[in-house]
Amino acid sequence: MGTCDIALERVHALLRVDAGNGSLYNHLVQLARTLAEEKPKDALEQVEALSRRLKESAFRGAPAPEEPELSVAEKAAEDESKKCAQSFMQLLRPPSDPTAAPKVLGVVQNYLEDAAIFEWAGVGFGKQESYHLSMSLRKLAADSGLESLRLWGKVLGTGGDYYVAEGTLNAAEQAVALPGSPDDDVEPRGQGANRCIYWVTKGGFDPWVRLPHARASHVRAARNIKHMMSGNLSSEVISTPWFPGGEEQLLRAQIARITSTCTLAPKGWFEVDEEAPVKNTLRMVEGAAEAFPSPEELATQGGWVHAAPFLLSTGKSSWPDVDALEGKITEEQAEEIKALAENEPEKAMLEGIEADLEELKPEEAETGPAWSIKNYGDEGVYSSGDGTATLRVTALRSMIWPGAVTAVKGTRFANLYVGYGMKCGSLVGPEKESGLPLRGTMPLMPLAPEDIMDEPVDLEEHEEPNPIQDEAESDKGELEEDPDQ
Repeated sequence: MGTCDIALERVHALLRVDAGNGSLYNHLVQLARTLAEEKPKDALEQVEALSRRLKESAFRGAPAPEEPELSVAEKAAEDESKKCAQSFMQLLRPPSDPTAAPKVLGVVQNYLEDAAIFEWAGVGFGKQESYHLSMSLRKLAADSGLESLRLWGKVLGTGGDYYVAEGTLNAAEQAVALPGSPDDDVEPRGQGANRCIYWVTKGGFDPWVRLPHARASHVRAARNIKHMMSGNLSSEVISTPWFPGGEEQLLRAQIARITSTCTLAPKGWFEVDEEAPVKNTLRMVEGAAEAFPSPEELATQGGWVHAAPFLLSTGKSSWPDVDALEGKITEEQAEEIKALAENEPEKAMLEGIEADLEELKPEEAETGPAWSIKNYGDEGVYSSGDGTATLRVTALRSMIWPGAVTAVKGTRFANLYVGYGMKCGSLVGPEKESGLPLRGTMPLMPLAPEDIMDEPVDLEEHEEPNPIQDEAESDKGELEEDPDQ
């Protein structure tokens, strides 16, 4: 027998060794037989997978240990993760069914673009949360049938926060209400404090909850109290003076006050639509983008105007129409309404912000104390095909309502509020006559430090008194001699 035959027999012996799960020889025979029977086109590519399958079918070892059971906390976390993923997929799903007719949506704010502008001003919620809010707004618009929708802002609370969305619907026709009646306490939809409707959510995947209409009595009462939100719409408002409602009504009243004061627009962007059936309706000026104010003008208070109705001391934006109420009210009531209107006239729409707190403006100051303006980013001006362009971001911050910001970049601008829903008087000077803080402000959380007091005058140093020495000195005095001695 030659050397080659001996080596071949050794190879055959090694191939036939059975370690408990079959021999390599039998495995190769089964592999060749299976390939011959199935005759796959890509046999070379399937050799590894087929070999593994044959090994698993012939395995006679001990079974693998059972998988460990998850704890209660782990199961809850896994279920919550699956629920979160399903909710997020619903947000990403297109609002229209591809097999049905396309759904017509109103004008929905592209918050991702506005968030990039606010980020330059140091305001925002992060990219992930901003994308989540943008998708959530799109779903809300699809479910509600709104004309327009935007993110109004975020109201912070002690136990939770409120994301607030602002939308518009067709104005509702409503009969003229008698002064003092319950209907007169609520302005019709599309007018004054109820020019827009609002929804709130706690964030995450919680549903949007529509807030009620603002009432004039709630707005008046909110001006006299200082209360932080708790994050629960059904919670009570414990305050002095008493507030006639819960946190849901207080939140709606504060939104109306902030909107009236802090909703801005560049000068020349809007105009009052005199033909609209609803009073104080704004419309975009034709060619407003081409006539947009320059960056230099936007960096001053003169380039901005208020784009929301002003609220009077009554909590509403206008006085009752005496002519429309003719025959329904007495002459004395009509004269009283006219007298009140003369003492506190209605403010026109699109009034410039340079008139805000003008009576408190110091004599040496050029601008009013109600707004702070700052530029961010590249302030260079570059030539373009249509003229000049700039990447500058200009942000206006309210000194009366901390957290209200208006930002503009190019011809795109947006308003946002992120705060506690309270005024702050520490950044606005006191009243000139009384020296007291501005009425209705909230110095509980000041945004500016108080003035540093002067150093006290050092006291004059004296030697420490010694009673023993003082008595010895007093005993040395001269005594008067008695003349009889």
